[in-house]
Amino acid sequence: MFHNYRIKYIRAIGILIITIGFFNLIGWQFDITVLKSFSSEITSMNPLTAITFIAAGLWLNFYKEEKANNKTIFLGIFVLLVGILHSLADIFSLEILRFDHFIFQHKVESSYINSHLAPTTAVLFVLSGSIMISSHSQNKWVLNFRQLLSIIVFAIGYSSVLGYLYGRDSAYRVEGVSTIALSTAIVFLLLSHALFLCNIMHGMPKLFASILEGSALLRRVSFFMLVFPPFLGYFRIWGEKKGWYSNEFGIELHTIIFTLVIFILVYFYANLLNNKQHASLELEKQLSESEKKFKKLVASLREGVASIDYNGKVVYCNPSYCTILGYSEEELVGSVVVEMIIPIEKRAVFLERLKNRKQGIQEDYQTEVIRKDGEKIIIDIKSNALFNEKGASDAYVVSITDITDEIRKIEDIKAFSSIAAHDLNSPINKILTVVDLVDPDSLNEENKEFLQMVRTTIVSMKTLTQDLLAFSRLGTQALEKSSVNINEIVQDICKQQLPPNFTGQLSIQNLPDAKANEGAVKQLFNNLISNAFKYSSKKTVPEIEIGSYTKEGQTYYFVKDNGVGLNEEQMKTLFTPFKRYHSKFEGNGLGLAIVKRIIDKHGGNIFAESDTDKGLTLNFTLSPS
Repeated sequence: MFHNYRIKYIRAIGILIITIGFFNLIGWQFDITVLKSFSSEITSMNPLTAITFIAAGLWLNFYKEEKANNKTIFLGIFVLLVGILHSLADIFSLEILRFDHFIFQHKVESSYINSHLAPTTAVLFVLSGSIMISSHSQNKWVLNFRQLLSIIVFAIGYSSVLGYLYGRDSAYRVEGVSTIALSTAIVFLLLSHALFLCNIMHGMPKLFASILEGSALLRRVSFFMLVFPPFLGYFRIWGEKKGWYSNEFGIELHTIIFTLVIFILVYFYANLLNNKQHASLELEKQLSESEKKFKKLVASLREGVASIDYNGKVVYCNPSYCTILGYSEEELVGSVVVEMIIPIEKRAVFLERLKNRKQGIQEDYQTEVIRKDGEKIIIDIKSNALFNEKGASDAYVVSITDITDEIRKIEDIKAFSSIAAHDLNSPINKILTVVDLVDPDSLNEENKEFLQMVRTTIVSMKTLTQDLLAFSRLGTQALEKSSVNINEIVQDICKQQLPPNFTGQLSIQNLPDAKANEGAVKQLFNNLISNAFKYSSKKTVPEIEIGSYTKEGQTYYFVKDNGVGLNEEQMKTLFTPFKRYHSKFEGNGLGLAIVKRIIDKHGGNIFAESDTDKGLTLNFTLSPS
C-alpha cells in the first residue's frame, strides 16, 4: 500500500533531486552541456538553483513526521532565504542580493543563453521554503495553506514544462528576462509533489495517500492525466507542422485518440472494480454462511454465552444464556445484566471485575445470582476480553454454567462425611473402651475369638471414620505451607510402620526438602508407606524403595514396592474413593484418594506405574510444574 511506503517514496524523490543538482554542478564545473541542460539551445539550470535543490532534497531525506529537527529547520530557512533575496533583487534591481553572481559567475555570464536565477524560480523557492518551515504545524488553516502553496508550485512548474513542449515561451519567460530552465521546472514538479505528501493529516494529501480504493484510483489517474494529454497535444502539433494533416483534422484526431484512450482506461478500471466486487460479494457470502454456522453452533451450546460491553450492557446472548437466567433475549440485549441478576450489596465486586476485564485479564469464578423468577442459583463464569483489529478491547465475552445442583450435592456429601465421621467417632470409642475392659481370661476360647472379631471390626470402623473426616477436611481447608524436612518425616514413618520381624529390603534415598504443609505430607507418606508394606507382605522378600529424581527441572518423589500390583483397567480408577481391588488385604479404599487430594491441594501431580504381581510405583510432585 502507498500509505505504508510514503516516507520512502518522499526520500527517493529527495535523492533524485540531490542527484540532479549534483550533476548540474559538475556540468558547470567541467562545461558539460548535457548535464547543465538538455540542449545548448535551452536555458541551463542556474548553479545556485542546483545548490538550493540539493538543500531541498536533503530536507526531504531528513524529514520526520513526529517533529521538526535542526537540520530540516536550517534547510527550510535556506531555501526560503534564497527565494526572498533573489525576489527582492529582481523587484528592486539590487544586484548585491544575488548570490548566483558569486557562483560560477564567469561561466554563467559567458553562456550562450542567459542562465541567471529566474524571477519565477525565486518565487517558487519562496513558496517551497514556506511549505518546508510549516511542515509540522497541526493548525488546520496552515495545513490548507501548505496544500495550496504545493499546488501553486506544481501548477507553475507544469505550465513551464508545457510551454517548452509547445514552444510557448510566455509560459516560462517573464518580460524578456531570465527564463526558468526546463530542468528546473521538472525538479519543481518533483519537489512540490513530495512536499504535498509530507503531511497527510488533512485535506487532499490525506485523500491522495489513503489506502482506500478511491485514493488508489486518484493516484493512478493523476499520473496518466498529467502525462498523456500534453504528449498527445505535442504529437498533434508536430503532425500539423509536418503537413501530414490540417488543423481541423488534427483536432478531430486528437479528440478521437483521447476519447478512445479514456474509454479503454475506464473500461479497464470498471472491469477491475467488477472483479473486486465479485470477490467481495463472494467473501460476504462466505462470511454470512460462516456467521450463520457460528450462531447455530453457539445457539446449540448448553453453556450460556454472551457478549457484554464495558457499560455492562448485553450485546449478544445465546438461548442457553437466556434459559439459565430466566429472561428472554429481548429483555437481556441492551440491558445492564448485573442490575438484573446481582444483589445490590454485591455489585461493587462486579464493577471491580469489570476493570480487570478492560485490562484484558481473564477470569474464572463462581457466584450466586438471582433468576427472573426469584430463585437463587450458583453459576460458573468464565470471561475474557474481546479485541478488535486495532488491538483495543471494547467488549468481553462470558460463558456461564448452572452448577447449583452439583454444588449442593457436593456440599451435602461433605456435610454427611464430616457429620457421619464426627458423630460415629464417639460411640465407636465407647464400644472400643468397653471391649478393652473385658478380661479375655474370663472367657472360653470361642468367646475370645468373638471378642477379637468385635475389636478388629471396631478398629476398622475407627480408621474409616478418621479417614472420612480427613478426606472431608482436605476438600475445604486451606493448607499453610513451609519448608518441610522430607527425610525426617519418612524415617519416622518407616520406624512406626515397619512390621515386626521384617525380613525384606527397605531402601530410603536422601530426599530433598519441600515447601508444603507438614501435617498433610506426613499423612501422605504414611498412607503410601503403609500400602507398600501391606501389599508386599505376601512376598517372600518384600522390597520397598523410597526416593526422588529430577525431570525437566521438577522434583519427583516416589514410593515403590514389589507387591501384588494392578492391571491396566484397575489403574484407571486407582484414586477413586472407596475403590478396592484386593479383598485379601484390609482397607477402606480411601488411602490413595486422600493422597491424591493432598497432592492436588499442593498444586502437584501424581501418576502410577504398575504390572500385576510386579508391584506398584507411585510418582508425585508437591509443587506446580
